Amino acid sequence: MSTVAIGLLTTAAATPGFASQEPGKFHHQFAADVPAGTAALMAATQRPIAQSALEEKTEAAAWKDKPAWAVITTQDLNIPAEVQRYMAKRAHAHSIEVRASHSVAVSQPKTVAGVIEKAARATR
Repeated sequence: MSTVAIGLLTTAAATPGFASQEPGKFHHQFAADVPAGTAALMAATQRPIAQSALEEKTEAAAWKDKPAWAVITTQDLNIPAEVQRYMAKRAHAHSIEVRASHSVAVSQPKTVAGVIEKAARATR
């Protein structure tokens, strides 16, 4: 498992090879800027991630020859902002920083939609 994800996910015994965010920690860890009721629903309906998705190496990185955009979330407890900045810089991404949790698409949908729209206009 990636060093960023260590300790953040729990392995579900019923589904070997998969992990999920602990429901009791979900709001604080994954969605701190999302209303509690919404975060509880997100925690209850989350789908486990294959641990291999956090470990598998890519054969080709799209960002090496395609434009990239990034929303760097400065309050993210899953992927530290420094790591996000490093990845965005490496990809030569057009990036913005927002004070948001890992669940920025839920807490700030207009911001995320704006970045997607800019990317779409720039790559037509």
